[in-house]
Amino acid sequence: MSRVIIKRSLIVITGLFIGGGFLTACGGGGEESQLVRAFFQASRFNDRSTVGNMSMVFFPPEEEGIASSPSIDSMQEEQRVPLRMQELSGDLVGAREAEEAFREEKRMYQDENEEAIGRVIEAQRAEEDITGADEEVQGMWNNLVDEERSYAQKVSDATVELQRAVQIANASVFDPSNPIDVTAYDGDIVTKDLTVTVSIEKDGSSSDRTMVMTIQKAEIRGGEGDELVDSRWIITAIE
Repeated sequence: MSRVIIKRSLIVITGLFIGGGFLTACGGGGEESQLVRAFFQASRFNDRSTVGNMSMVFFPPEEEGIASSPSIDSMQEEQRVPLRMQELSGDLVGAREAEEAFREEKRMYQDENEEAIGRVIEAQRAEEDITGADEEVQGMWNNLVDEERSYAQKVSDATVELQRAVQIANASVFDPSNPIDVTAYDGDIVTKDLTVTVSIEKDGSSSDRTMVMTIQKAEIRGGEGDELVDSRWIITAIE
């Protein structure tokens, strides 16, 4: 199955927070096995609300088939990287400030060369040759437009990276009785790949399928005594 990474809306993430106790009720075999069994049990009934309590991806039975009897064949060692929440927040602020400074520079040049820029734009639209002093304006203006796109892309990339980190952290640590602002914390994102085999029933036949499930959780410390905040594994990708 092709890699599936689906960004969920705040509504679905909220469903995960409220339903956090679901996994505790699933017995046996360790936290990872509980998560895998619960995920496929909810998926076989296309129960997206319950799936949203534990996962950022779906396994729709109408497309993938009905999965049963999941087993974990192997577990990769945990990979740990800094959460970098505050760093990512700072990167986004810096990217926005740099973009705004550049836009002010571009506005100044545009104000100083408004007529020439107008001629250049009209000539480019009409696919006419540009000659004389307007050639220099054309080169400068086109460079400024390209640079503006580059600054906008940097802001977009920084936004996506921060949102991704916030999304995983929120999903992993949220407690309705003790909500926290994860952007105020630093810690680690822990990632583990599970090789899982399930029995798939589809189109009247049954076969085993082996897949890799990526699970992640945030480990952050805060509050009095710098205690570790409770967190749980979230399925973030299947391939």
